[in-house]
This record gives sequence, C-alpha cells and structure tokens, in this order.
Amino acid sequence: MAMFSQIIVRHNTRLLKARTLPSPGKILVKPGDAVGPTAIIAKTDYLRESPRVVDLRAELNTPVSPDLVDSIVLKQPGDSVKTGEIIASLPDGESGGRQVLSPCDGVVRYVSRLDARILIREDADSMKPMCVVPVSRILKSNPKWLRTHVTVKEGQYVREGQIIAGFPEPGNPVAVYAPISGVIARICPRTGNVTIVRPMETLKVTALVPGRVAKVLPHMGAVVESYGCYLEGVFGAGGECHGRLWVMTQSPGDILDASDVGPEVDGKIIVAGAGATYEAIDSALHFGAKGIIAGGLNQKDVARISDSDVARNHRCALIMMEGAGFMPMNHRAWAALCQNHGNVVSIDGTSRLSGELVRPWIFTGRFPDDSVPDHELRETGTEFKRAAPAMRNQVQPGDRVRCARQPYFGLWGVVEEVIPGRIPLESEGLMEAVRVRLDDGSLVQVAEANVEVVEQGA
Repeated sequence: MAMFSQIIVRHNTRLLKARTLPSPGKILVKPGDAVGPTAIIAKTDYLRESPRVVDLRAELNTPVSPDLVDSIVLKQPGDSVKTGEIIASLPDGESGGRQVLSPCDGVVRYVSRLDARILIREDADSMKPMCVVPVSRILKSNPKWLRTHVTVKEGQYVREGQIIAGFPEPGNPVAVYAPISGVIARICPRTGNVTIVRPMETLKVTALVPGRVAKVLPHMGAVVESYGCYLEGVFGAGGECHGRLWVMTQSPGDILDASDVGPEVDGKIIVAGAGATYEAIDSALHFGAKGIIAGGLNQKDVARISDSDVARNHRCALIMMEGAGFMPMNHRAWAALCQNHGNVVSIDGTSRLSGELVRPWIFTGRFPDDSVPDHELRETGTEFKRAAPAMRNQVQPGDRVRCARQPYFGLWGVVEEVIPGRIPLESEGLMEAVRVRLDDGSLVQVAEANVEVVEQGA
C-alpha cells in the first residue's frame, strides 16, 4: 500500500494566532491595535529558578564523611520533599540525634557523598524571593566579626554552592556555602546573617506575526489576526523568529553550499532547495541568518548545529519541508516561497512527534483588509486544531507522487497506470507496482509501497 500525506500550502489564509504567557501577567495591547512581529503583547515577572543546596556539614554542625552520608540521608534523587520535612537524620549517640529539614518544596536532584550536600529543585509556585544564611551561627563566631569572615560583597551575584564565608580552623577548615543563586543584598554584623535575593526576570511575549489584535485573553495574552500564506514543514529545530525571506538556490533540487553564503544573509531567513551542507548552515548562522528552510537536512548536521555555541547564542530555526536527508522541495512549497522572496515572514521550528503532533510552520503575514480569505486557521491555546481530512488508501492515475526508495528516491512524478496484479521489479521480488512519469520525462515502474501520494491539502 502506498503512503498518503498532505503538503500544507494555504494561500490567502486568515490566521488567528494566540500569543500567551506561561503564567498570569500584564497585557500591553487592546482589541483593534495594529501590531508588528516585534510588538510586545504581554509580560510577566518571575523568579529565576536555581537548585537549592543543603549543606549537611553546616546544618548538623559536624564533619560528615562520605560513608556517613549514605546512612543519614533519608531521601534519594527523584523523591519529592515538602518544607520542614526531614531529609537527613544523625542517629542518637552521635552529636545528640540531629535532624536536617527541607528548606523548600521540590524534588531531590542529587545527593553528593563527597561534598555532603543535597540539591533540591524548588517548586516554582512556592519559591521564596530571598534566603537568609546564618553565617555567624554556622561559624560559631561573634556576629560583629562577620565582615572579616565573608568572602563576598553586597551587590555581588553568587551561584548556589559558592563559598560566601569561612575561616581556616586548624585541622578543620570551615566554610559557608550559598544555598541559592542570587545577589548579596545585605551583610548584617548585628545579626550575623547574609541575605541573598533571587533576581527577578521579565518574560515578554511578542506578536510574532504582523496583524491586528482580535481578542485579549485576560492576564494571559491576546489573539492576533493576520492574513497571508501558511506552509507546514515535516520537522524542524529551534524556536520562533522572523525576518526577510531570501531564496538562495535556482531550483528546488539544488543544494546550498558554503561558497554561496555571504554577509547578505544577515537578518534573513534563507531558502535552499534540496538541502544545505553543514558548512553552509554554519556560515549562514555566523553571518547572522535567522533561519534556514530546505527540502531536507542531514540529521547529524542538525544535531551538531543545535549543540554549537553559535546556535546557543543566536536564535535561529531550521525547517525541513520534506524529511531527513537531501530531498528536492515539493513544487507547491517552492513556488510559494519564491513568490514571497523579499517579504517578511515568521517561522517556528518547534516540532513534536509524540502525543499531539506539532509541525514547524512558515507564515507570510500582512495586516487584515477587506478581502475574503480562502482558508482560516484558528488556535486553542498555542496548538493548531484542525479536522483530519479524509484520506484515500488506493493510488489512482493522475496522482502526484514522490518516490520514497532507491533508485528513484526523492524524485517526483505523476502516476500514469496502476499495474494489475504483481510484477517482478529490480529487487527481484513480485510486488504491486505503478507506472510513474517522472518530471524529467522518463517512465519508470515503482513498487506501490515505495511511492508517497501527496494530497493537495485544504
């Protein structure tokens, strides 16, 4: 049986795109406002998450050997903990039977035998904005000598586990560690405490597509209405971005090489035909390209690029329109992209193949006008909801197909005849087959199971 798929290319489409915050915040637009891709729809302030470090030596006020850690820690990585819950206990007969309580709600991430520490990933909803470290009590010193013991200054940023105070005690150097990441807000010689404040960060959600605010979602975001051409890819990497669309190859079967890439791609979303070499992708990102669209890309190249420093420091998206490996881009998508050469487009490389399917997409948006759209895409939350089209299960003459196996892998053509029964093929097997007139004019016989029938899409 042949494979059946859809190529989603929708011209003159009305897109209603929901742009929302992950948590309630402030809405900065109102219905009817005209917005561009960079317009800020909503924003919210949040505490930056960091692990919570529990130093067993400081909490128990006694040396803790690696072997002792195994016997006194009551929680293992992956266990949930609540504020005030006992996470470690030193038995009676050893320093009077002391207990260590969890300072927060969260999940135990790691237990270090060597450092005698427990790392807890705090629950974001109950995270406290500050932490008071009783340095003088831990060091058993007079609070007025606090500033002689601390190794940090007010206003300094510290990481969790970093030494913030201590003194060399003969045979047993004592140190105090920062339990969270944050800024040293106060060093108080009166109480002997050091206060660490978590920095607040601001998360902003932009419109991404040019258009008009159709609806405000209270405290969460807004729905942006835009008109344009919408395309869906097969797989992608990276997140959201926008830029000027720039077609870099002459045909949908060409492969982009590094010699074809120069400074002119800065700020652009470039289009290759059948694919782009690793060197071409790397050069494009170094020159400032925001995204790359191609028929296919080498999956190892995508993994290398995703793990590189340039990808981490530079927001970009990679979209494959056909699949993994170099594959000629289908003519409908190629024509739509060429038609919008030089226009500003918005893309999202986010993909999810398990659970609810999420495909990467490309949208050439414009402000709404009085024209009647041919298609409409609505959203619930941030996921597209569309009715699944009825799919055929038999090949018919006239079907547009793509060969999915060698020796005609990636080649396009039109079915001229469905051959009755089974016939011997080059694989020396008897299989159901079809005669396909390839785009180069040659007539070939291909196993029906090795062709992909491409529906035109709604």
